[in-house]
Amino acid sequence: MAFDPLTLLILKYRGRSVAVFREHCLSHENLLAVARRTFPSLQGVSTGDLVLVVSIPGYPDTEPVEILPEIWTTVCQGGVHAVTMALESEMQSTSDGTTTCGSPFIITSPPRPAPQPPRQGPLSLFKLPPIRRDPPVQSEAQQSSDVLQAINISFPAYLRPAPASFDVSEPGLLGKKISRLYELIDPKVGYTASNSKFIFGNSYLNNERTFSDYGIVSGDTILLNPGSRPRKPVIYLYPPSSLADVTIELALASSWSFSAVHPPPRTTVPPGEPYTAQSLTWTVAAEPDGTLVDKISGMEVSYLYWEAVASAQPVTPGSSRATTPIADIETFDPAHPSVKPGDSVLLPTSKVPGYLDVVLKALALHTEARTSFITLRIRFFLTPSIFVFRGKRKTLTADLRDRFWLPDMLKHEYVALRFVAQEAYERAAPMHIAPAPDVVTRVFMLFRGVPVSDLGLWEAASVRAGADGARFWAGVVGVDAARAADSGLFRVLEWGGMEVQ
Repeated sequence: MAFDPLTLLILKYRGRSVAVFREHCLSHENLLAVARRTFPSLQGVSTGDLVLVVSIPGYPDTEPVEILPEIWTTVCQGGVHAVTMALESEMQSTSDGTTTCGSPFIITSPPRPAPQPPRQGPLSLFKLPPIRRDPPVQSEAQQSSDVLQAINISFPAYLRPAPASFDVSEPGLLGKKISRLYELIDPKVGYTASNSKFIFGNSYLNNERTFSDYGIVSGDTILLNPGSRPRKPVIYLYPPSSLADVTIELALASSWSFSAVHPPPRTTVPPGEPYTAQSLTWTVAAEPDGTLVDKISGMEVSYLYWEAVASAQPVTPGSSRATTPIADIETFDPAHPSVKPGDSVLLPTSKVPGYLDVVLKALALHTEARTSFITLRIRFFLTPSIFVFRGKRKTLTADLRDRFWLPDMLKHEYVALRFVAQEAYERAAPMHIAPAPDVVTRVFMLFRGVPVSDLGLWEAASVRAGADGARFWAGVVGVDAARAADSGLFRVLEWGGMEVQ
C-alpha cells in the first residue's frame, strides 16, 4: 500500500521536528495534548501562551501565519503539512514590521493585497484574505451610499451541524457599523452582539467600527462565531389520571429569548416584565403515560420543546445559595453561564456517560430521559409559526437539524460539569402549570472542556468527582426522588443544558 504523507503532521518546536499522526491532532485541544507529550518543556506552558504558526497551502500569501484555535480543525483537515509551536511571551515586533520568536521562523506582516473579485458561496479558509493593514482604495461608486453592497456570512467549521453561509446586503453597507449586521441577519439566525462575535481575517471586529475601517469590501466573507445556547430543554407531564386541559406557561427573564419551540404555543408578555422578556403558553391534554395532545395544533407529542438564545441583560433577582457544601453558586444567568472549579466536578471524557447515568437517575430522570440527555441526538422539524410579542409579530422559522451533546464532550479530553439549583433556574425561566402539579423537577446542566495544561487549577473539582455524585447533585438541584417517582402524583419533569464556551 502506498504511503500517504497526509496521514502525518509535522510538529516543530525550537529546532526539533517530529512526525505525528494527523488524526490525533484534529482538534485544537488534542493538538496541544500531543505537542505537550512530544515536547515535555511545553507541559508547564498555559494554553493562552501557545501560538500556532503554519504555512497554508494555496494561501495568497506564502509567509507563515498565526492560526486561531477555532479554525485549527479546518486548517488541519485542509492538508497543512507542518505546524510550529511558538510562545506568545517570546514573540517580539521589530521595527521593520516583522515578528520574531524563539522558534526558528519569522512571521512577516502581509503586504497590502491586490484588489480581488468578490468571493461568493460557503466559507473556505484558504480563500480568506489576510488582514489588511490599510483600507483598500475604493472607487467613488464603491463608496456611494446608493450602491448595493453585500457581505457573505459564514460559520466556524467546528460547528456540527455547520449552518449554511448566506449573504446580506443593502445600499451603503460598508460605511455602516459592524453592528448593522445583527439587524440584517436576525431573521435568519437570531444571533445578537451579546452571544456572538464577527471575525475577519484573524481579528475580532468591534461592533462600533465600520466595515471600511477594516478594509472590508463588497463580497468579502465574515465569520460569525456563535456563543452558547441551551440544547433541547424539554418538559414532560405525568398526571395520575387523564387530564383534558393543562395549561403550561413558560417565561424567560430578560437575559435570554426564545429561538425555537414545539408545538407552536400561544405567546404573551407577562405584565410588569421588561420588554425583552417573553412568555409562551401551551394548552394540552395529558395522559398518565406522558402522551400530550396540543389543543391548538392537534399534534400528539411526548414532551414540550423549547430553545433560547442569550441577550445582554443580567438576571436581576438576588443570588442563589446551594443546599450543599458547594459555596457561592451564583444566580444562573444564561447570558453569562459559568462552570468553575468550586462548583463543578471534573472527569475524563470517557467517564462522563457513566457518571451522568448514575446522577441523572438520582435526579428523577427515567430511562428514556437519561438516554436522550446523554446522547441528545434528535432530528426535529419546526413549522414556521408567527407569535405576537407586545403587539409585534415575530416569526420562528422552519428548522431541521441534529442536536448532539456527547460528541460535543468527546472533543475534549476532560470535561467539567455542574447542575443548576432549581431555585436559581426557576428565576431565569419561571414556569406555571394549571392544575398545579404535586412535584416539579427541573434539571439543567452546564459543562465545558478543560485543557490538560489547566488540570492543576481544577483539583477541587476532580476530588469532588470521586464523591457520591448521585446524593451530592440531588442536594444541589433540590430533588425529592421518592415523590418524583410516585405515579399516584401529578409529576412534571424538565431537563436541558448548555456548553459554556
